[in-house]
Amino acid sequence: MRDELKVELDERDFVKKPLTAGELRQLFKGRDPRDFLNPKSAAFKARGLADKKLSREEALKLMAEDPNLIKRPLTIFRGEIVAGLDRERLIRLFGKA
Repeated sequence: MRDELKVELDERDFVKKPLTAGELRQLFKGRDPRDFLNPKSAAFKARGLADKKLSREEALKLMAEDPNLIKRPLTIFRGEIVAGLDRERLIRLFGKA
């Protein structure tokens, strides 16, 4: 995808270098972090989160504890965040560059 879009991306492996709760709070500032949880992940299912109503802070804490709960990849460009491989949105986002 990066070749198609002709962009260079900085990458961070969330498993090797997890985001802290503070980094997540800053990253999702003005957004609902619960929107960035990955309900399809094994970690989400193993924790039985499907039927739980998490607060914003609970979601941030869980993501900091287990980065596998975060919908990936997270692509951040000019203040916008795209979670997952939303091809059309990425094309629109980088097409504005």
